[in-house]
Amino acid sequence: MNVTHDPIENLRDLLAHDKAMRDVVDAILNRCDRAGTLPARMTIRCQSAEERQAAIRLLSAAAVHPIAGGDQAVWLDLARADARLRETGGPGLSEVLYAAAGMQPRNLREEAKSLGAHAARLGFTLAEGHRGAAAGFLQEAAQRLAACRGELFELVRSQGLAQLERELDFTARCIELAEFNEKPVRLANFARRTTGSSKGLRAGDRRYIRVADALLARVPGLAGRVAAEGWADHQDRRRIALECLNIFRNETPIDVLCWGRFVLEKQGRRLDAPALHHDLGEPCRLLLLHLRDARVSELRAEKIISIENETTFNDYTDWLQAAGRDEIVLLSEGQANWAVVRLLRLLAEKAPSIPIEHWGDMDRFGVLILRSLRRRTGLNIEPRWMDVSTFERCATLALPLPDSECDEIDRLLAASDGQVGSDLLRTLRQSRQWLEQEAVAEEVLGVKPVSDHRQTRV
Repeated sequence: MNVTHDPIENLRDLLAHDKAMRDVVDAILNRCDRAGTLPARMTIRCQSAEERQAAIRLLSAAAVHPIAGGDQAVWLDLARADARLRETGGPGLSEVLYAAAGMQPRNLREEAKSLGAHAARLGFTLAEGHRGAAAGFLQEAAQRLAACRGELFELVRSQGLAQLERELDFTARCIELAEFNEKPVRLANFARRTTGSSKGLRAGDRRYIRVADALLARVPGLAGRVAAEGWADHQDRRRIALECLNIFRNETPIDVLCWGRFVLEKQGRRLDAPALHHDLGEPCRLLLLHLRDARVSELRAEKIISIENETTFNDYTDWLQAAGRDEIVLLSEGQANWAVVRLLRLLAEKAPSIPIEHWGDMDRFGVLILRSLRRRTGLNIEPRWMDVSTFERCATLALPLPDSECDEIDRLLAASDGQVGSDLLRTLRQSRQWLEQEAVAEEVLGVKPVSDHRQTRV
């Protein structure tokens, strides 16, 4: 750079037509903005030989040093170039660069700290107006904002404090209302109530992920209920978390396959499909919508049982018919959905003295599903063929238990020893084996290993 004339005007003229020079100056000013001051030295990776020559013309050959093996990378002795300019009695290097580029000096680090502090205060203030998981979410969000970390900090940096406040408010309202939600609601209607728009909480968007993850992390027991489903995919875990809180994308897929003699009544009308299909030797599928505001008006059963797997459901209902037994059977399909929970409650309300049982796999997930079903229904549901004596009876059919599952059982026993299924868990851990429900059915029901299963959707 020619220091015999005005260095600012000289550089401004160069920047107007010399792209290589603009790129070098931009790189230096970007580093100045990030650090808040002119660094004594810095490294840049030139994209071309022209850029390297531009750096030499700007700072002098003595201030530009190639890096061995670094291709076009060079380190710049900015302190030397700054001192050379000041020797002439003029402004320093950073003043010249900012003025020629028409930019104002910034300290991005301090700006970020200040913005983070303002955003954190906003988060802590909002937390005072919320409870439960929502308050915890806001407090944690405020701490991350103060540390200038996370996607909410990127939001406030790009869109400002007003947009951050709006987003924090919407998110906290969704979390709080979800945690304390008592009635089934469609996701679009839930979003409209919390954000003012049916599209305010759409599956897979940023807010939906933030809300579901906060619920999983902060609502007591929710993560365990979701884990009992066995889903590993984050998208499925978030969907199930909301369903556990009675929030569904749509209610029509939420149904229960049932078998037995019982009749529902709704708005003064008799809904006898379950009993009619039972007389035909068929199961019946009821939607959650069918069960809404309904009651059981009639039933005939010695026992009510929920069964985890569909193959065993079919084998068991075949066995009941052959034995001439009167029982009501529901298919839980793993972790029971809200149609299963609702129907169990309705049946128990009609006939509280009839015993209710659950039959599932003899493994950690099977025990978790049973415990979850007891908790969600509020009923004293007992295990059926999920005990130590049945395990010992069927031990020759058992499968090896992975080391990782042994560790998970240890953790579960440490956290909940004494709850239903603990004796079975200790036996599984000791034997390092587990049993599929279908294998147990082969023994206790006398079914063949390969069954001719019928179509169950009606």
